[in-house]
Amino acid sequence: REEHLREVSKMAGAEVKDLLPFIDTSTLECLNQSSDHVVAHCMGQGTREDDAVFLASDCDEQLLINIRFKQAVRIHSISVKGLDADKAPKALKLFADPCNIGFDSAESSAGTQVVTLTPEAVADGTVVPLRFVKFQSVNFLSIFVDGNFGDEEETVIHKLQLYGSPGNATNMGDWEKVAKKG
Repeated sequence: REEHLREVSKMAGAEVKDLLPFIDTSTLECLNQSSDHVVAHCMGQGTREDDAVFLASDCDEQLLINIRFKQAVRIHSISVKGLDADKAPKALKLFADPCNIGFDSAESSAGTQVVTLTPEAVADGTVVPLRFVKFQSVNFLSIFVDGNFGDEEETVIHKLQLYGSPGNATNMGDWEKVAKKG
C-alpha cells in the first residue's frame, strides 16, 4: 500500500496520503448507523485497525456517511474493508460538496462518482482510484451505500480510508511570517 501511494504521489504532483488528519471528526456522521457500531469505528485512528469494532447499518442495508474536512482537500482514492463479504458494500456513490443530501436524493441522484467494489477488493481493503479531476477542492463528502453483496439487512464496514492531499498547499502560518517582514 505504501509503495502504491508513493507511485500515485509522483503522478498526482503532490504527496498522496491518508486524509484522516484533515477530517473534522467532531462533525463526522452516518445516517442509519447502529448505536453500537458507529462511523467513528471504521474511520478513527486506531479503531479502524481493530477488526473487533466496525460500522454497521441499523434498520436496513443503507448507509449515508457525511464527512466534513477542516480545509479543502483533493481526494485521490478510497479504501473499504469488510470482513464478511455478504455484508460488505458492493458499491459506493460519492458526492463531492453536496447540498443537504438525504437518502431519497442520494438514491435518485447520479452522484459525483460511483465506485463498484468486488468481494476480493473489500476483503483486502484494496485502494481504489477515483476520477481525481472530480475531487479537486472538496470541503464535504457524502458516501451513500445502497446495498451489500449478500442482499443482507445489515451492511458492515470495518475500515474506510480516504487518500489525497490538501487542496491548498499554502501554509498560512508561513504567510503570516512573510506579512510581518513586509
